Amino acid sequence: MQIVTKTKSIVSAIRFNWQVQSLPDRVYLLQVMLPAMARMKPANVLLAGTRRYTRRYPEAFDRQMTAVWTIDFDRSAARFGNGQLHRTGDICEVDRVFRGVRFDMIHINGLLGFGVDTPESVRDMITACHQALLPSGHLMLGWDADRTPDPTHNEDITLRFEHTGFLDAPARHNVTGIEGHDHVFDWFRRGD
Repeated sequence: MQIVTKTKSIVSAIRFNWQVQSLPDRVYLLQVMLPAMARMKPANVLLAGTRRYTRRYPEAFDRQMTAVWTIDFDRSAARFGNGQLHRTGDICEVDRVFRGVRFDMIHINGLLGFGVDTPESVRDMITACHQALLPSGHLMLGWDADRTPDPTHNEDITLRFEHTGFLDAPARHNVTGIEGHDHVFDWFRRGD
């Protein structure tokens, strides 16, 4: 009986992973955003949030050129991180978790409204990311329009970052997702 239960669990996880990968926002992320980030040839990139469906995201980058770091607060999600470059920790303390590492890009998708919920936690996250980024480094915030306020209207963000695109990635890209709600990708550049 245990084998049947375990098999059903594995099949369910694979099905969920496939469903998430086929969502319009994930398709855009995989086919457009990550390749655009890789074309920038960054030295250090941070991908925040690790799950089974994010496991292959580091593969978009040239491993000889780019160190792709991952972070998640959940210890059990470490198995989906990027091996030795994964850290268990809070994105609101990213500057302390990765002490000594400065990033060209920090990619945060799906944390606003799903763990980073209060104005204080958003402020802490933005402050920590600002400290962890190199001058003129890029921050990407992916968020659901029905779950969180527009980050381009947040003074903690606009005082530290300029809302701007890079290469062929626009400053903002909207994708209509499940139940008709927009998932929004916003790019910011660290101001100094």
